[in-house]
Amino acid sequence: MKKITLLMSFMFIALTSMAQTPIITMISDGDCAGGNPKVLEVFANGTVDFSLYTLENQTNANTTWANGLNLSDLGTVTDDFVYIHADDPAFAAEFPSATNVLSTTSSVMSFNGDDRIRIILDADSSVIDQYGVDGLDGTGEAWEYKDGYAKRANNTTPNGTFNIADWNYSNGALDGLCGTTGFENIIGIGTFTPGTSSCPLVIVLDTVICDTETQGATSDTYTATATFTGGGTETYTFSINAGTVTSPDDPSTMPTGSIVVTNIPEGTDLTYTLTSTNCSIQGTVPSPSCETASNVSDIATLRQLPLNAVYTLTGEALLTYQQSFRNQKYIEDATAAILIDDSAGNISTTYAIADGITGITGELTEYNGTMQFIPESDPGAATSNGNTLSPQVVTMTDYIANPQNYESELIAFTNITFVDGDGSETFDVGMDYFFTDGDQVVTMRTQFYDADYIGEIIPDTQLTNLVGIAALFDDGTNVIPQIFPRSLADFEADLAVSNKTLTNVSLYPNPTKTGFVTIKTASSEVASIEVYNLLGKQVIAQTLTNNTLNVSSLASGVYLVKVSAEGKTATKKLVIK
Repeated sequence: MKKITLLMSFMFIALTSMAQTPIITMISDGDCAGGNPKVLEVFANGTVDFSLYTLENQTNANTTWANGLNLSDLGTVTDDFVYIHADDPAFAAEFPSATNVLSTTSSVMSFNGDDRIRIILDADSSVIDQYGVDGLDGTGEAWEYKDGYAKRANNTTPNGTFNIADWNYSNGALDGLCGTTGFENIIGIGTFTPGTSSCPLVIVLDTVICDTETQGATSDTYTATATFTGGGTETYTFSINAGTVTSPDDPSTMPTGSIVVTNIPEGTDLTYTLTSTNCSIQGTVPSPSCETASNVSDIATLRQLPLNAVYTLTGEALLTYQQSFRNQKYIEDATAAILIDDSAGNISTTYAIADGITGITGELTEYNGTMQFIPESDPGAATSNGNTLSPQVVTMTDYIANPQNYESELIAFTNITFVDGDGSETFDVGMDYFFTDGDQVVTMRTQFYDADYIGEIIPDTQLTNLVGIAALFDDGTNVIPQIFPRSLADFEADLAVSNKTLTNVSLYPNPTKTGFVTIKTASSEVASIEVYNLLGKQVIAQTLTNNTLNVSSLASGVYLVKVSAEGKTATKKLVIK
C-alpha cells in the first residue's frame, strides 16, 4: 500500500487562527552604507518549523513576487522572535541584542522603503503574512518606511493580506542615525504580543493513503487522515463532499484528535467544512494518484510518456544541481535531463552534486512549459558518488533551433561575450543578461538566487566557455531558450574532461513516412544505432550503413534513436507516420 504524506492544502490554519505560524512584526530600512541594515523581525507564534515557509518580495511598481528564500536555516522556533537581514556588518552594530539571526545574500532582503515583503507556505503558496499593499509602490504611502521602520501593533493577527490599521509607522526615523545610539534602541525589538485567536483549531499532521492500486483502474480509492490540536472546548461540525467519516475521536469536540475519511474515489478532490461558533474553516485535498508506477529505464523515454501519471525511473541519473527552494534538483543521464520539483520534501536523503540516484518514483507534470518530475517517496542512498559531470557542448545556432532537445541538461557554450559587460555592471538576481558568439544571442538568467556570482562584475572580455542548466521561458507567444549558470565555477569551467555526448548529430526527415531516415555525425567513425520504443524495448540494433537507417519495419509512433561513435552517444526522438 502506497502512503503519501502531504504538506499542502490539508495542512490548514483557519484564517482567524494564528497558532503555530510566523508573523511579520517589524520591518526596517537602515541608513548606514548602502541603506543597511535591512531587517525583518518575525515572531514564531507557537512552534514554527521555518523550513515550511519562504520569504518573497515585490519591489518598486512591480506586481509579481520574486526572489524566494526558504527559511529552513532558522530551524524550528517556539514563541520567540527571529531576525532576517541582508548580509551586512552594520546589523551586528545596530542590533547587538538580536538572537535567532539569519544573514542572507538573497535579494529578497534588498528592499527599500517602498517595497513589499511576504511569507508564504511552500506547500500551497498560500500567503501567511504580508507587509505592504500588493502591486503598489509605497513611495508617499502611509506605510512607507524609507530610512525608518514599521512595527505591528500588539494584539493583532495576520490574515494573509496587509491591513494598514494593524501597524505603527516611523518613516524616516533612522535617517542620519547610523552608528549613534543603535537602531534597536530606537525601534525597540522583540516587543510584540499576538492577538487572541477566536478560532484555535489547527491541523498539525495529515496523510493520504491509497486504498487500492490497480494499474489503469477507475475505481481506486484513497483515505485522508487529519490530526487536530488546539481546538479548546468548542463544538465542531465536520462535513465532506465524498467518502465516509470513520473517526476514532468524536469530531464534535476536537481539542485534539483525528478524523479519518475513507473510500474517497481517486480523481475526486476531498472538500471539507469544519464550523463552530467562532470557526469556519474550508479547504480542499487534491486527489493523489493511486495507480502503480510504470517502470521506465531512462529520462529521454520518461519525457515522452503521458503527463499526470506515475513512473519509476529504474536507471541511474546524476545530480547536476540542487537548491533549497522547493527542494528542487536537476538530474540527467546519458539520454536527457529533467527537473525534480519536491515542494513536499518527499526526498529526505541528502545528496551531493554528481551523486547517482536510482529508483526515483514520481508523477510526470509540466509547469510553464518545463517538464517536471514530482517525487512521491525517497529513493534512498546514492547509488554512486563523485561521478564526472561533462556538460554537453552545443552551438548557439543548434540550441536556438532545438531548445526542447536540451531542456534541464547541463550544457556549455564556447567563445562567448556578454553584451552587457562594460567592466562595471554586476549580476543581480532574477535578471536576464545576453551573450553572443558573434552571430547568435542567448539569454543567461540569474535564476538561482544564492549563486556566488551574484554581485560579481559581468565579464567584459570573451569567455572560453559558459556552463549552465538549459531552460526554456514561455512568454505566451514564444519559447525563449535560456541558460542558468550554477556558480562562478561555470564561468570558464574546466571542460578538459572528455565529453561523452556525441555532438552535431542530424536525423532527417523527421517525422518520416518513407521507411528510411538519414543520420549524419561529425565523427569519421562508423556509428552504431539502437532504436527503442516508448516502453524501453529495443527494436533495432545495427551499424549504420551509408548514413541510412531502414525503419520500414516499425509501426507508426514515437521512438528514441541512440547514436554511438568514438565512445560518445547522442539520443534523438524519431516520429514515424
